Amino acid sequence: MDGDALRAPLSGVGHYILNLARELDGLLPEASFIAYSRLPAAAVVLPSQRWQLRTEPVAAFRRLPSFVWLKTRCRSQCLKDRINVFWAGRSLHPGLGRAARTVCTVHDLNYLIAPETMQFQSLWSSRLFFRGDILTADAVLTNSSGTADRIRTMIGAKVTGVVRPSVTTHFQLSEPAGESGIPEKLSRLGIKRPYLLSVATAEPRKNLDAVLSAYIDLKRSGALTDHQLVLVGPTGWKNQALKKKLDEARAYNVILAGYVPDDLLPNLYAASDALVFPSLYEGFGMPVLEARTCGARVVTTDIPELREAGDEHVIYVQPTVDGVKTGIIKAVSSPKPPLMLHHTWKEEAQILANTLSGQSLSLVGRGSHASI
Repeated sequence: MDGDALRAPLSGVGHYILNLARELDGLLPEASFIAYSRLPAAAVVLPSQRWQLRTEPVAAFRRLPSFVWLKTRCRSQCLKDRINVFWAGRSLHPGLGRAARTVCTVHDLNYLIAPETMQFQSLWSSRLFFRGDILTADAVLTNSSGTADRIRTMIGAKVTGVVRPSVTTHFQLSEPAGESGIPEKLSRLGIKRPYLLSVATAEPRKNLDAVLSAYIDLKRSGALTDHQLVLVGPTGWKNQALKKKLDEARAYNVILAGYVPDDLLPNLYAASDALVFPSLYEGFGMPVLEARTCGARVVTTDIPELREAGDEHVIYVQPTVDGVKTGIIKAVSSPKPPLMLHHTWKEEAQILANTLSGQSLSLVGRGSHASI
């Protein structure tokens, strides 16, 4: 598999890959697992001791862009190891041809739908290789039915199956939703109830400017007199204008929490008055699933992928300032919704395991033991 997906600290895609990989341990007991990464071992989070790590031995090559290393050095290592199946967890694959089968996981189509929000390297690696890699893969999996539909219509590729994200067991709160307290580590940042919550990387696609504008307007109008706005997430990119908006918002009780560990997120979701997530585009929308699993109110964009992450209790809006304001007012005046039920990682990983082990592919002349 593409081990660069497991770079610490894990991104949303990294968490998705890691949780599925952990389940593969039990679902594919005869397999040998290898993660290939240009990064040193200390920078990679392996799913378990069963996973071997092949790192880049030449220091100079560790500085190669991830997609360049994947297409060159990783390809060479895979051929040397004579692997049977390569799992491209970030969509792009090394191009092993007939030497091994390839299973691609597609998370989104940002480079076609929202290219202006992407970083230069990610955008051009997708423009150069995404379509070709998807069309030459032996199997294509997506994280949502919405993404699968877009792959079929925009790329013209067949989709083997949908493997949706789930949540880990620590999102199963021991006390009723809404009664959870704020963890001490977070209360030290000045977080107190009532508050609205945003969980997103500070980059253009997440539409944080609309969140801040809506919040400030509602504060000025007296509609959110006592509320805070808590922003959780890493720094991101292409956000100079957003930084100016944040300077303005500080006067209205905005808390910049930065990166919050997974074990603290469930209580943060449950104690909020609402998660506000008006993203311009998502392949799935993990914060929506996490928040609803904790019984939180959610205001999010009305697109198929985010409806798939949520349920009928989510407030779906247009991703405009007025749309977000309307959603927030409705959320803070509504009762807490019930917890949302969801599939487990094991259930979803079974689809991946079937595909990797060949039950969805034509495996001719291969034994039951495969290196992935």
